[in-house]
Amino acid sequence: MKSKVFWIEPERAWQKFDLLLTASGIEERIKEGDIVAIKMHFGELGNIRYIRPAFARKVVEMVKRKKGLPFLTDTTTLYRRARHTLFDYLKTAAGNGFTVESMGCPVIIADGLRGTSGKWIKLETHEKFDQVKVAQSIFEADFLIALSHATFHPDAGFASSVKNVAMGCVTKETKLAMHSSEAKPVYDEEKCIHCLRCVNICPGEAFREKDGRVLYEPQKCVGCGECVAVCPSGAITIPWESMLSYDVQRGLIDGFRGVSACFKKDKLAFINIGFDVTPDCDCASETKLPAVPDIGILASLDAFACDKATYDLVVKAPSYPGSQPDRAGIKAGEDKIKSVFPEVDMPHYWQLCEKSDMGNLEYQLKLIN
Repeated sequence: MKSKVFWIEPERAWQKFDLLLTASGIEERIKEGDIVAIKMHFGELGNIRYIRPAFARKVVEMVKRKKGLPFLTDTTTLYRRARHTLFDYLKTAAGNGFTVESMGCPVIIADGLRGTSGKWIKLETHEKFDQVKVAQSIFEADFLIALSHATFHPDAGFASSVKNVAMGCVTKETKLAMHSSEAKPVYDEEKCIHCLRCVNICPGEAFREKDGRVLYEPQKCVGCGECVAVCPSGAITIPWESMLSYDVQRGLIDGFRGVSACFKKDKLAFINIGFDVTPDCDCASETKLPAVPDIGILASLDAFACDKATYDLVVKAPSYPGSQPDRAGIKAGEDKIKSVFPEVDMPHYWQLCEKSDMGNLEYQLKLIN
């Protein structure tokens, strides 16, 4: 049976958003007293094409009408920019318009002070790793609404609900395992300032001090990612060059499986915002032209159907004038992602989604007027 996906076109989207939340069945599933995590990306510092705060506020108001208890949330990053720590991220979120006052609910960084607060979830079936550490505030919620920005992504290819949940609801340990083939940090001794934070925090004793030097034994690394989080000098980094989009895609499936296992099936909902569909994800610290014109907003109780419908609308759309796909000569009906990330195998990604048996790639798209 095809999954239902509901869609509003870009024109008057704010005015029609409440209709979408009702028609999709999201609103009726929220019960009085439900603690509702609204998982979104608050935008990297310097990026101006993230989800507009007005749309987030709409979701918050809907939860409140149902007498639920909403909070907006995301997790910290592995890379060292303006969202690497809880303190930096809250500052960045506020600068981008997401505060308690503007949103009318708490804004919470779900993985805690160091990006490692969470609950390990064992997976019965998996593609890449057999356990996922779900961020603590996500784990403790009763209901999860993924409010996702549709963008391209250098590893996933296309980022919407599945990526938002899989990568954005887990701690640094699982992010590290998801992103890197070896899942081991790299240590540059020349950059070390001998603060000993890595020595003091490493659970596997992979870092140790000897004769005034900090030494690293990668074979002892357990892949927790804490050393990356605490290193102030950039001496400990992620081996991004070892990443393969295939491995990241497999990790996304496992991440989504682990997070969704924390919720009852009727306590998950997905909304994809198709405004400013950029060639880079929201983690980029600069802004590029969108790849396509705005396609509207989609909502579903099936993340995979919602993502596939969003992706198909992007393929169907013309390239945005002056954008990377436009400069590559990509027309309406052609794959825009291939022109930006030619190494990413989208058919393989959709095969992984179908194999996961967690959702349906066949969908019925219903336009809400």
